[in-house]
Amino acid sequence: MHIRVLPVVSGTDLTHFIDLPWSLYSQTSHWVPSIRSEDRKLLQPGLHPFWEHAERKLFLVRRGERWIGRIAAIIDHAYNAYAGTRCGYFGFFECAEDREAAHALLHAAADWLTSRGIEYIRGPFNPSSNYTCGMLVDGFQEKPSLMMPWNPPYYPLLLESWRAYKEQDLFCYRIRKDTCAPKPAVLAAVRASLDQGLFTCRTASKATLADDIRTMLSLYRSSWANNLFFTPLSAVEENTLVHELLPIVDTDFFVLFFHGEDAAGGMVALPNLTPLLKKMNGSVGPALPWQYLTSRKAFQRNYRIMLFGILERYRLFGLPALLFNYMIEAAKARPDLEWVEGSWVLEDNAPICSLIEDFSGEITMRYRIYRKELCWQIWKSHADKQTHCPDRSHWFYWFPSSAPAFAIRRNGHLPCQGALKDGKSPRGCAHWDCRSLTRNRTCAGPRRTRCLHPFGGTSV
Repeated sequence: MHIRVLPVVSGTDLTHFIDLPWSLYSQTSHWVPSIRSEDRKLLQPGLHPFWEHAERKLFLVRRGERWIGRIAAIIDHAYNAYAGTRCGYFGFFECAEDREAAHALLHAAADWLTSRGIEYIRGPFNPSSNYTCGMLVDGFQEKPSLMMPWNPPYYPLLLESWRAYKEQDLFCYRIRKDTCAPKPAVLAAVRASLDQGLFTCRTASKATLADDIRTMLSLYRSSWANNLFFTPLSAVEENTLVHELLPIVDTDFFVLFFHGEDAAGGMVALPNLTPLLKKMNGSVGPALPWQYLTSRKAFQRNYRIMLFGILERYRLFGLPALLFNYMIEAAKARPDLEWVEGSWVLEDNAPICSLIEDFSGEITMRYRIYRKELCWQIWKSHADKQTHCPDRSHWFYWFPSSAPAFAIRRNGHLPCQGALKDGKSPRGCAHWDCRSLTRNRTCAGPRRTRCLHPFGGTSV
């Protein structure tokens, strides 16, 4: 049976798009159903504030009469303006174990992004790093926590067979209360910070909770500003997030530290509501109070640190250790609590990774953000000219052997600088540290022994 990729153009199509995961996952899997009404709101421009600065195109794929996959192509104009790039996302990706169908979906998303001048695609983002993101690549036997996705082990193989490559991994750490034993050096740093008296702490209260969440979001925005994938929330998005967090925040696990009158750092851990979401199975109905009561003990056993931020000027004064020590002490005060999760953490955020490990945190799940350059698609869409890529933002790049070998410079053409064979670009990499297309003459990635360029060529 042939496959067909169709854009979502009607309300019925959107319903198929939202309902598709229920046809792929069984209730015995670790997949946690989302709430259908919330998904519908999140996906519709005009209903969710994210789309005030973004656009998207949704696609479904069917084999015969059965819908077997979906994907969203997303352009976040606020992120591109903030980062000074031309990036497109793919997100809300779900697919049966069908490589042809998965590739058809990814090609549809890439073609739509290319038609809008996007240089590269990364994901999954649902729809940005401020919401759920990442593809599970390790730890499939573990149950995910609140707002952390779960997917079958074959999903990464679908992406990698499309020649998407790893851009960054996201770590999921769990600190188990019964085995938590902070290193002596960390405890000494905590005691020294307390003795200096530089910081005072305050837990949130119901009376000030909305203002405290806004203070925490301000800390998050300032402390994450230079991190990979960071996207500033708009004012309307912040208000929406405050409204969503108010009913579920546990004030015992929300702390702010101050230096004088200035907020210096803070942390918010939310109860792991996945047992409740499992019982709801995507619907909000009259049984919700009973579902809440019968799952309350289960979701209060585990917490996820969802917001964490420290202003840069206070990071060397022991504040990171103070925050984690406070959270561990709060966890020990709950007899039934089993673990606190720190997720997600960028793999190259060495200070935070080391700090969590110093508090006995262990990586239990690993998520991945994939990336693929789209310049080849841009070239194909302008194949009638075959003179230059319409976007001259890169210094050089080589195409695979099926394409003419040429190099692009910002202000015009330069002959290929590498060793060519029969006028075609080499399949191997002539540079030890080639990682991906870059705006610089020298690659920015770590030194490697083989080329990771998605086309088998290289960039310099």
